[in-house]
Amino acid sequence: MAAAEFGWPMIQTSLLFLAISALLACAGAFAAGHLTPMISTFSFLAAAVICVFAGKRKIAKMRREPLSVWIKLMYLVIGFGIYSHSMYLFYLKEDGHFWIQNVSNLGDLSFHWNVIRNLAKGASFWPENPIFLAHRFRYPFGMDLINAMFESLGVAIQTHLPLITMFTLFLTMASLHLAGGPLLVFAVFFSSGFYDFVSPKIWNVVQLQENLDFKNLFLTVLITQRGVVYALPAGLLLYHQLSNFFKSTVKPDAFEKVSLGIIWGALGIFHLHSYFIVSVYLGVLILWHGSLRTWALTIVLAIALGIPFVIGALLPDTDTVSLIHWSRGWARPENVNYFFYWFKNLGPWLIAMAVSMSVFYRRRDWKCLFPTALAFILFALFAHLILAPWQWDNIKLLIWCYIFGLLAIRELLWEKRAPWFRAFVFLLFCWPGLVLFVHSLPQYTRGASWVSERELNKATVLMRGRDVNAGLLINPTYDHPALLLGYKLYMGYPGHVWSHGYNYTGRDALLTSYFMGDKAGALRLPKGQVGLVYRGPLEKRREKEGYTTKGLSKVAEALDHELYLVNEN
Repeated sequence: MAAAEFGWPMIQTSLLFLAISALLACAGAFAAGHLTPMISTFSFLAAAVICVFAGKRKIAKMRREPLSVWIKLMYLVIGFGIYSHSMYLFYLKEDGHFWIQNVSNLGDLSFHWNVIRNLAKGASFWPENPIFLAHRFRYPFGMDLINAMFESLGVAIQTHLPLITMFTLFLTMASLHLAGGPLLVFAVFFSSGFYDFVSPKIWNVVQLQENLDFKNLFLTVLITQRGVVYALPAGLLLYHQLSNFFKSTVKPDAFEKVSLGIIWGALGIFHLHSYFIVSVYLGVLILWHGSLRTWALTIVLAIALGIPFVIGALLPDTDTVSLIHWSRGWARPENVNYFFYWFKNLGPWLIAMAVSMSVFYRRRDWKCLFPTALAFILFALFAHLILAPWQWDNIKLLIWCYIFGLLAIRELLWEKRAPWFRAFVFLLFCWPGLVLFVHSLPQYTRGASWVSERELNKATVLMRGRDVNAGLLINPTYDHPALLLGYKLYMGYPGHVWSHGYNYTGRDALLTSYFMGDKAGALRLPKGQVGLVYRGPLEKRREKEGYTTKGLSKVAEALDHELYLVNEN
């Protein structure tokens, strides 16, 4: 069986399983008030039954030329990298500390541990934000919910988190290959701005990305943004299927429309930025090809399933900051020339897009020009219109413009080219990222220290039996052991709170006052929100002379870790 004949059905079935499992679990937890092992079991079983039926369906196929030896070798390097980063996502070293292999994931992984365990331990649904107490959880937590379902069934996070990471990364690699061939696989896994690699001043592999915003997407997006590893395969599957039906006189049957609608709509719970940009791009293509009536059922289903999560994220909430603002060009500093900034970050891609659009126009090849121009226009728009508090975070949109652009020009840039031309394209687009990719492997990079196993065990003993919905006050750092246990925090790591669109200055000021020794600090903690106060080494290090536990009652102790109850009076 050809790779495309096996690959797309496997990808569609896998995505359908993840989508149905997450949507059913979310609905079940909302109805029951919290996630339970029974809801997790039912959701997995129901999704599996549906997918057994779906696996028997035929799917539009795309045959590809055999891979050369050097491409197979590069695929082996990528596969080994996926395996290594998944198995070393986090690991315990002889020094008694958990370490994280990818330094870019140091803060994000702490947040995801917190969300997974918070949901698995019975957080009230709809969940509050576990790192900003008393506020609605607006973050798309679909992939964390999948992990939480395994956690609720007794599977250790040390097992399910690396395995699901590895599975979805291989799923992503397969979808990139089937949709765009080796060019798309290399352009994502070996991506990076190229300028610093040709600058004689910066030949230090550790510093090669420091002055660039277009970094290696595998290390900075695929591993850190957990929802992307569902979103990328889903968006590529939708693009492939719709494109095949655009070219064919055969119409999709009802099952095909419904299954694609579910996968499309589930983007709302897995990755909101992808739901938005994929819907815009594919929606315009559907209108361009006059296929609105054909895909009406799919679109309606995608809207019905996805829009509730969009509304939940956009509904006004207190202490929120605007997610939408204009920039001077993505994350460009004020003192950097506009054109130089884009040249050093995405010069090869921008040149390739401009040349391709010129070629398509001269040929009057509107079928190729339109999707290319659409991807470029969307890139230009969202390089200036930012839909996140942190400007660099717009990579969640720009990555799709980058990928859709390469899909539109792949035949011109790769598939119909001689081997020497492909080698040139590889060196221009992918050589810098290949260096970074290889250097990131455990054999060459030691990773970063995360949290002490001893401190984590103390926190586990201290918090055993506590209500996960009781607000907990800690010194908000990304490596706090209580953060990794899944308890709802008055305020978590400020960088994460800010990235979720919250103005945390008021809470931060109260915490500062509290740790500085304000005699009434504990009494001013908001009643009904903060029920417990954690006092471990991180808190004691921040406390100043005059700190008092007035208004608090000690309820537990584990060596130098203490837990206090906030008195109601």
